[in-house]
Amino acid sequence: MLDPNDPVVEWAKFGVQVEDFINSPVGQFLVDKARAQINDALEKLQVADPEDPKIIRALQNQACVAESIMQWLGEAIREGQGALNALREEHGE
Repeated sequence: MLDPNDPVVEWAKFGVQVEDFINSPVGQFLVDKARAQINDALEKLQVADPEDPKIIRALQNQACVAESIMQWLGEAIREGQGALNALREEHGE
């Protein structure tokens, strides 16, 4: 029987919750907004004045923040899937 307080079980549940969230309408809205923000920043960087470090930093930051959020969500899902696989191996499934 699985111990619900086992950190591996908790990670597995958390990963599933994050994946369910991303697949929900709210999650999809946020993912779409993050992608749009990244694309917007990259388009603006292509035409930004290379002599204006303030605007370049601002656009890089805009893209990095959105990218970081996407990476964090992906990491949570991967960690959860890894925990789920470990549980399956441990319990012979």
